[in-house]
Amino acid sequence: MEKHPAGIAFSLDDRYLKEWIQLRPLFKKYNAHVTFYVTQFDSLSPQEIQWLHELESDGHEIGAHGAAHIRVLDYWRGSGSLDAFFKNEVEAEVVSMQKAGFRPVTFAHVGGQQTWFTDQRLLRDYFILLRDVSMTERVLPYFTLKRSVFAMDEIYYHFDQPDPTVHALLIDQLTHITDAQLRDGMIRAKNTNTVLMMMGHRPLFDASDEPYGFDVKKLEYLLAESHKLGLKTYTMAELARLSSTR
Repeated sequence: MEKHPAGIAFSLDDRYLKEWIQLRPLFKKYNAHVTFYVTQFDSLSPQEIQWLHELESDGHEIGAHGAAHIRVLDYWRGSGSLDAFFKNEVEAEVVSMQKAGFRPVTFAHVGGQQTWFTDQRLLRDYFILLRDVSMTERVLPYFTLKRSVFAMDEIYYHFDQPDPTVHALLIDQLTHITDAQLRDGMIRAKNTNTVLMMMGHRPLFDASDEPYGFDVKKLEYLLAESHKLGLKTYTMAELARLSSTR
């Protein structure tokens, strides 16, 4: 049975096309391939769609992230219909992407909202993998739950225990995650022959206090350190497809 190498899988959410396209040289430098989860696809400009095609031609994956970027439970409470969610939030985006020449096969939940029954339908009718979000810190009533990257089992993908519903570690500035924590995660992935899954939103090339953005220098650290450790970079679709061939 083929043994797939340990690695990292990085994904970027929303529609920061101007910043995403500027990352091409960095990804090429490290021969890295990532997943771009695009939302509000039908409002992209022709230039932005062309940029997505260029990213796809480099070997990156273009995934789906909702037609209007609405959380499933919020949509359900507002409209009273899950059928409306699938029609207007999922199918509408998939159709828009297909018309532009893309075939999305994985989906990123908006705001980390998901349920077992919506996941079941998403996997049955539309996608081969669904990605959620995990954080090292979550503020709960009366206390803050803190976890180390090394101990967060759900952010490591196991080829021998494939699961089409996965979680990626958020590295945006609001998490205050350190390079040392990320390196600990990469070491665990290497030692356990798993894949450390991570995600972010807006790449920040200059100093900024934007919470839902990450310093590009942090991304370069991830890529450089993973290269030193001999880790492979995967797209989310690759993880699902490689697992299905075992």
